[in-house]
Amino acid sequence: MSEIAVRSRRERIVGLATGFGALHVVHTVLNLAFTLIQMLVLARGLDQARYAEIVFLTAVGFYVQPLDQAIGRANYTALRPGALGIGGQAGGEIFRFLGAQALLLTVLSFLIPVLMPGSSGFDDPVRYLGNALYLFGCLFTAYWSFDLQSTVWSADLGRQFAFISIIRRLLFIAALGLFWTTGSFLAFGIATTVVVVAFMAVLAGLLRQSRIWAIGSGPATPGGIAAHWKRFWSSLTFALSELLVLNSPYAVVTALLGVGPALVMFDSIMKVCRLAMAGTRTLAEIFLPRISRQLLAGEMPKARRGLLLVTVLCVAASAVPALAVLFFGQAIFDLLLGPNNVVPPQAAPAAATIVLISGFYQPATLFLSYLNAAALIRRVAQFAFAGAAAYALLVVFSGARPVALLWIYAAFFAAVSLVSIICSARIEPWDSSRDG
Repeated sequence: MSEIAVRSRRERIVGLATGFGALHVVHTVLNLAFTLIQMLVLARGLDQARYAEIVFLTAVGFYVQPLDQAIGRANYTALRPGALGIGGQAGGEIFRFLGAQALLLTVLSFLIPVLMPGSSGFDDPVRYLGNALYLFGCLFTAYWSFDLQSTVWSADLGRQFAFISIIRRLLFIAALGLFWTTGSFLAFGIATTVVVVAFMAVLAGLLRQSRIWAIGSGPATPGGIAAHWKRFWSSLTFALSELLVLNSPYAVVTALLGVGPALVMFDSIMKVCRLAMAGTRTLAEIFLPRISRQLLAGEMPKARRGLLLVTVLCVAASAVPALAVLFFGQAIFDLLLGPNNVVPPQAAPAAATIVLISGFYQPATLFLSYLNAAALIRRVAQFAFAGAAAYALLVVFSGARPVALLWIYAAFFAAVSLVSIICSARIEPWDSSRDG
């Protein structure tokens, strides 16, 4: 092999190893690792009452997350055509929405720790400030991962964003080390706050070099705000339907059977499912820039082949943990829950089915939400809301047998996934003149 060929091959390998796909995968793995390490460290470093407060504050972030998802997806839809130089009329309303969301999250960070159950208000300033800064870090991590990441992706800056996100996450892990060595939760909160603010400045510097900075920093007009509100509301409806599909069983099972083994069983299975979905979501996101570019160029055969390929890859990827649950379910749940394992062996087939279905659901819903398909995502959302009601009724009349609850949820999940796949196959060429 010639020296030129060797050099070319080496450059391709380096390019793949440092490209968007590889860096995005590394970032996802670090996010999962941080979530696990944080749970282990905080559970061991805080007393029971304080840890309960942290669990509550973390849960707040889950309920605010649909707003982040909606704004990020709406921004991507608005900015992507202009970023590629194919039309697009987005203006300053994009950054106005981002600024309003940042202000809301800041207010919530310092207000909720005062109002949460059992709070002593300002009587213990160190405890209050530690909680407020922890919540600030949680809320702005979701802001970074949804609002800002989607906005940056629209300008094909995914590789640069993934690189600085890796550094950001490593610094968060280092902040956990600071808490572990000092025992000061306030020091942990201050450290993460510094990281959040510093990387906002880093990202602003990155965006100033992109086409969307000029688009997004323009004047906000009443027409532009109305158009972006329409995009946002469509995205929010879809995000809420996703929240309902993945979380409504918690409320239904709790209302029917209370906080007990059935709830723990479902939660444990969904934890495995969410891990699988983190992987398939990352895989679909890697293909998003290419498929959106093809839709904007009107290259529908290529775009449809891309959608089919990603779906096949995601199903194949989710099949691995699904088979693991099917054949080694008891060992997996023993590892996760230890002596608290309440997942019966007969639940393994239903659990494996749920994990496998997620491979169909994740790519279909991700592409619908990012590819300017407002009418289609409304159909999926409407079906999801109706399906959730039907699921609740079936659960009530099922006799509340735990394994039966899983199979009913699997049927509900499969039905929403099927409708999502059918709708994603009907995505039309991206017309940048359409709003939402």
